[in-house]
Amino acid sequence: MRKLDITDRKILLELDTNARVSFSQIGKKLRIGKNNVQYRVKRLLEDGAIKKFVTQFSLGTLGLFLGKIFLQLSGFSKETEREIYDYLINDKRVSWIAKCEGRWDLMIGTYVENIMQLDNIKKDFFQKYEKYITSYDAVFVVEAYTSQRTYLLNKKTIPQKIEGFIGTKKVDLDSKDKKILHLIANNARFNYLDIAKNLNINIKTAQKRIKELENKGVIQGYVTFLDTQKIGYNFFKLCIYLQNHQTKFNSFLRYCMELPNVVHVIESLGPWEIELEIETETLEDFYNLTHKIRNDFSDIIKKTESVIISCEMKLDFFPASFS
Repeated sequence: MRKLDITDRKILLELDTNARVSFSQIGKKLRIGKNNVQYRVKRLLEDGAIKKFVTQFSLGTLGLFLGKIFLQLSGFSKETEREIYDYLINDKRVSWIAKCEGRWDLMIGTYVENIMQLDNIKKDFFQKYEKYITSYDAVFVVEAYTSQRTYLLNKKTIPQKIEGFIGTKKVDLDSKDKKILHLIANNARFNYLDIAKNLNINIKTAQKRIKELENKGVIQGYVTFLDTQKIGYNFFKLCIYLQNHQTKFNSFLRYCMELPNVVHVIESLGPWEIELEIETETLEDFYNLTHKIRNDFSDIIKKTESVIISCEMKLDFFPASFS
């Protein structure tokens, strides 16, 4: 774990707000040299504090949904545990795998075109490992919102938000558009010249195509994936079951988005209505925050369940199988 100084934190917040911001722009804003910014970012990448820079797409525009399965497991050896993880890592249909402690032991996420595809993934997994599964919950993401990590600077200001992770209207894309999406999905700091060469088009055409994808809402923004443990934070998921919430639902969403340590607010279709992804330095900080949330909206929160995510073994914001 690297001890972040104030300059590291400021740089991370700038990249978290816009992963494509140039080192010169960061340097100018923070009043430090471009080379200093570049050196620090390189060090954060080498240390693994920054996992990667990711382009965030609106799944609905691609005709996709995000389905998740939360699993409670028991009765297996270390060898079987490793076998389970290897199976899921090698399953190209699975885009997210998280090992956790608490209500569930394992979470997986997948991008699908319909509910049957999620069911097929579940059936294949259960056919091999059902005897180790104590219980499970399946959910679909209705909508999701990304807030910047203002906690890095203990900021009280309302964070910027990326909204429309799911969206509703599918957008028609040609083969070049789809290839662009694959090229930039896990490389948000892409170079337009590299895109142009790869597609055998000129650089102005590459810039125009990406700008059109932004204008159509296919590209929602550019974000930075951090390894929270490497910067001294813990990663929690809080599932919130609501009751009689219709009149207060939108105000509750906004309330959650404005909490500095809440980085994702997710509307869910399943056993619970809201998932919060929370990053705090200590377990006590997390408990204090959940206590505050329950107290502030005690009239609509029926119950909550939480886990600490100890390891994300696979993390892609874009399906490799998309074509």
